[in-house]
Amino acid sequence: MRHAISRRALLGAFCALPLLAGGCGFRLRGHFQAPFDTLFLQMQENTRFSGLLKRMIESGSNIRIVRTPQEADAILELLDTDRDREVLSINDEGLAREYELRYTIEFRVSSPDGFDFVEPTKIELTRDLTYSESEFLSRDTEEGILYRDMENDAISQIVRYIEASRNPEESDRVEHGAQ
Repeated sequence: MRHAISRRALLGAFCALPLLAGGCGFRLRGHFQAPFDTLFLQMQENTRFSGLLKRMIESGSNIRIVRTPQEADAILELLDTDRDREVLSINDEGLAREYELRYTIEFRVSSPDGFDFVEPTKIELTRDLTYSESEFLSRDTEEGILYRDMENDAISQIVRYIEASRNPEESDRVEHGAQ
């Protein structure tokens, strides 16, 4: 005997699923409220990194990116970035066979009056790259792709730090409550 499920029952179950998932604390990644409304990106403009960071922040939050620090409630300051490549292993001829690529970025988000929404934070990412002299061109391309992947990962982490940034009022309550 086959059990037929009506479309209405199926639609009802489908509509109830988000309510049930929301009840346990689950939520899709997406829009978040930050403790500030405007943000200035203190970094080199017109780069892939700054463009992608701007799009991710504006599309996923209440934050509007502004052109000058005077317009901003907060400033995301890029303190340092570094790309490094270290040899992990060598072949019988003494040539590099495998590299570790490292991408490090340090940033902070602060208000114009000096409050740190996100204290200076360092993100370090690594990827391994096998290397062969006979595949020079393809490995060079792969290295570029891996660095872009690490940049994308760093941008996602920066956005999560902004999402979790502390509010000045909450910070004052915690400090006064601890005394």
